[in-house]
Amino acid sequence: MDTTVLSLLHNKLLWLQRLVMGLTTIAFSVLIFIQVFIRYFLDLPLYGVEEIAVYLAVWLYFIGSGYGVYRGNHISAGVMDIAFSSPSARAALHVLVSLISLAIIVWIFWICLGYFQWSLARAPKSPELRIPLYYVHAAMLAGTGLMFFYTLIELAGRLHCLATGRPYHSLATIDDNDTAHKTEGKS
Repeated sequence: MDTTVLSLLHNKLLWLQRLVMGLTTIAFSVLIFIQVFIRYFLDLPLYGVEEIAVYLAVWLYFIGSGYGVYRGNHISAGVMDIAFSSPSARAALHVLVSLISLAIIVWIFWICLGYFQWSLARAPKSPELRIPLYYVHAAMLAGTGLMFFYTLIELAGRLHCLATGRPYHSLATIDDNDTAHKTEGKS
């Protein structure tokens, strides 16, 4: 496959993640503001707002977790880098960590897939608004799928760097550098 096609797909996927995170953040904030205003200033309840806010938060958290893995903002045990003095030992440790992370994500993805399939078959609905919950459960599948995708890319990159002896640069760092070079070229 042509690298320009892969680059285009990659950029569209990032755009979609940012869009979902942005829209869910805005919608969540607006809903909570409206709920607080109506409840405390007008002394009226607003039916179903908490339910919708929770479902928006689920989408935000799971898509955000995939984006966090892309950015490399997930939790890591950086103290282990101190224990290994040679760059090749540290690179091997990072490969092992990426491999373990990938195995855990595959396990979680498998659980989420089973849960989503159960949700499609049983079609449970939310208690207040009667929204089909597979819309919410799809967020878990999408988020863990994104985490799998980006961890797989990280593992491949780390294996390549371990084999060649070059330093590792995350996909996000490469994207940021490409954006900076394009911006410099325009000015």
